[in-house]
Amino acid sequence: MCDLKQQLTADLNWYVILNETSDGQPQRWFYLNGGSDAQGIWLGTPYAEWREVMPNIAQISPEHPFLDWMTDESCADWGILVGAEADFATVQAHFRSLTHVWLPTGEHVFFRFYDPRFALDVASLCDDEQRIALMGPTQCWLRVTAQEALTQVDNPAPISQTNFQERAFPWWTVPEAVLAGLSEDPSVLVNNLLQGLSEYQQALYDAYPEPVLRQKTERFVARYQGEEDGYLAAFIELIEQEQQRLGML
Repeated sequence: MCDLKQQLTADLNWYVILNETSDGQPQRWFYLNGGSDAQGIWLGTPYAEWREVMPNIAQISPEHPFLDWMTDESCADWGILVGAEADFATVQAHFRSLTHVWLPTGEHVFFRFYDPRFALDVASLCDDEQRIALMGPTQCWLRVTAQEALTQVDNPAPISQTNFQERAFPWWTVPEAVLAGLSEDPSVLVNNLLQGLSEYQQALYDAYPEPVLRQKTERFVARYQGEEDGYLAAFIELIEQEQQRLGML
């Protein structure tokens, strides 16, 4: 456990981005630990009604009790902690503008900035220019969980609040080098497969305790020899077949 409260300086505003797709129910724990006024990031977009999966943002103080939950009890995908000189509306607008991002293939996809297992890896693999654009008016992104040491990614040159203008998404393109770096890190692929399974086959995801399912996913990644774009379909098929053998489907 890190002494997180000592690392949150008073010269920055601090925000939590809460991942509503997490089974750990971070927003519930945020309110149980003195939180208030969490607002949906996709409000004002075509996804404004997607409340069950919409990431939320709230401002907290450096002494907020929710920080203790982060370091003592939180799950790996609860969300991220953000430091910025910018005010709440500016930071909310910046993350709203990252709802979708471009891939080098010309497709645009949802960007999981609210999942620390993905967002901080993307930010850390960017070069300085790419990171400045991605992080916009924020100074730093932090991954804080009860299971891991704190990870922090800093913005080399944050955009000032006076110069910030919200862009219509998608405007940011994930660099090819970043995608290559992500593909070389098996932990990123494991997390993506778990996320995909929970989104497309929730019943299969719920069929196993999380540590058991993660172990199965890691073993699948280590042994898989098929096409790169077939990872998720093959993984879902594997879990389905196993459940059928167990007589659960």
